[in-house]
Amino acid sequence: MTRILVLTTTYPSGESDWTGAFIRSLVRAIRDRGFDLEVLAPSDGTYYGRRLLDGIPVSRFGYFWPHSLERLTRGAGGIPENIAKSFLARIQIIPMMAVFILKTIFAVRRSDLIYANWIGASLVGAIASLLSGKPLVVSFRGDDGYLARDRPLWKMVTRWVIRRSSHITAVSHELLDILKDLGAEPSRLSVPRFGVDTALFFPGSKNPVDRDQLQMIFVGSLIPKKGLQDLIEALAAPDLRHVSLTVVGDGYFAPELKSLAQKKLRPGQVIWLGIAAPVEVAKLMRAADFLVLPSYTEGSPNVIKEAMATALPVIGTRVGGIPELVSHGETGLLYSVGDTESLRECIRIMAKDIESRQKMGWLAKEKLDSAGLNWESTALDFELIFLRALEKT
Repeated sequence: MTRILVLTTTYPSGESDWTGAFIRSLVRAIRDRGFDLEVLAPSDGTYYGRRLLDGIPVSRFGYFWPHSLERLTRGAGGIPENIAKSFLARIQIIPMMAVFILKTIFAVRRSDLIYANWIGASLVGAIASLLSGKPLVVSFRGDDGYLARDRPLWKMVTRWVIRRSSHITAVSHELLDILKDLGAEPSRLSVPRFGVDTALFFPGSKNPVDRDQLQMIFVGSLIPKKGLQDLIEALAAPDLRHVSLTVVGDGYFAPELKSLAQKKLRPGQVIWLGIAAPVEVAKLMRAADFLVLPSYTEGSPNVIKEAMATALPVIGTRVGGIPELVSHGETGLLYSVGDTESLRECIRIMAKDIESRQKMGWLAKEKLDSAGLNWESTALDFELIFLRALEKT
């Protein structure tokens, strides 16, 4: 049985932890293809050491003392957001990477292949691959690729990782083009079918009793780059008082967003639910009329695929892989980042016609199904990638 060491800077710590849940789903699906996996990740403060999750060993390590001062890998938004808002997080990068490298060097001896997610873990994987001779497969998921495009230091690191990798995957074709520009050979690049749990996210019947009260939903971290502040501003129009917003998620920007909503919107127009388990998110999507993702930057957001699986139309920005998922006017509506008036008009269009909304939602479901965007297909794509990488060694 092929043994794979999975490196990631974000991974759930338990059954109800939503952080990095898509990595967990991918790991489980790969396991079901007959691979033996072990996950290594920095701790988020929940626990330290080795535990089983889904029957897969997950090792979490500390990187700063005392552990209560660890800031780099805790909270919504992950490492990039923590670096941006915390000096303490910035000074923890070097110790975290040093411990990560040492832990990986010891762990890789038990594995045949290294699979790394995001640029930080990919750099660790590249060093371990260089020292051990084990093949390396890396996945770029969004911000890491955009930072490599825009910032010289990230660009230098990414180019070295690309040279050390046996294969590189990207979550969108836009990201694939960025990696090509950074020197990745097309023969070592691919965009696998990153999927969604269709057993959990599926269409439901809407309650037609009160169609005058419309419900849109936002699911994501409450951080500035997710653009929820734009959505609140867009909703602050007299003719949209009948549209309510359910917010699922949490983050350090939550107090500012709640204050803005209190000033701009009618009482009770926004429902703040905090973090919810995936099963609850699926239920909320089935009860909603449409999803809005007003992000300033994205890779290929799983929340949109989850909405598509639920036959829920989407309003999203023209960034990252969103236009690859949402066909404007067919499965949802797209607008330019930060254009609050265009977002407001999209909400008006979506709120105006129940038949058009439902048609968009079902077309989105058909698009997802025809593309095979489920975890079984994702695991099959990765199985082929892993086998090719092993053949080259």
